[in-house]
Amino acid sequence: MKNKCEPSSSKQKKEDDKQLKKPQKRNTWFVKALFLTLILSFTFSLISELVIGNAPLAVAYLLIVLLVVIAVVTDMIGTAAAACDIEPFLAMSARKVKGSKMAVRLAKNAEKVSSVCADIIGDICGIVSGACGSAIVVKQFVDGTSIFVSVLFSAVIAAITVSGKAFGKTYAMTNSNKIIFAVARVLSVFKKN
Repeated sequence: MKNKCEPSSSKQKKEDDKQLKKPQKRNTWFVKALFLTLILSFTFSLISELVIGNAPLAVAYLLIVLLVVIAVVTDMIGTAAAACDIEPFLAMSARKVKGSKMAVRLAKNAEKVSSVCADIIGDICGIVSGACGSAIVVKQFVDGTSIFVSVLFSAVIAAITVSGKAFGKTYAMTNSNKIIFAVARVLSVFKKN
């Protein structure tokens, strides 16, 4: 005797055919990430070259500080996105709390947010700040500054960047929802409802 809960073979075949005919959603994120990285790295590098080229050393130092801060903050946001819990944002969204819908979107797209913030922006800023540091070292060396001072400057940039990211990751792991909600509130100002 045939079980009524079991689908018939022709019915199962039709469902299988439908599944095969559905267009498979392609994961094109890596292509978008490639182009985003190219555009952002070109922009950051161009700006830093223009600033460091003829600017006094004080401006170049400020650019490096800005790049290191951007790298640390975006890395922290990327870590928070990967660690956050979507449930509180869903509850806030049901109560229509400002920024909660954006927080839900960020939490649902955590892998992309983390990739853009931590990998793309954070790494580009780290690379460009290193290149800026090298340009400053060359300028100082040409001006007669000791090679020891120049190398020490590069080491300090690397140490501040790495320790800042380490602190940011620790902070982001324990305060992930607060960070994502703060970012969502800022982003929701720019998004039309």
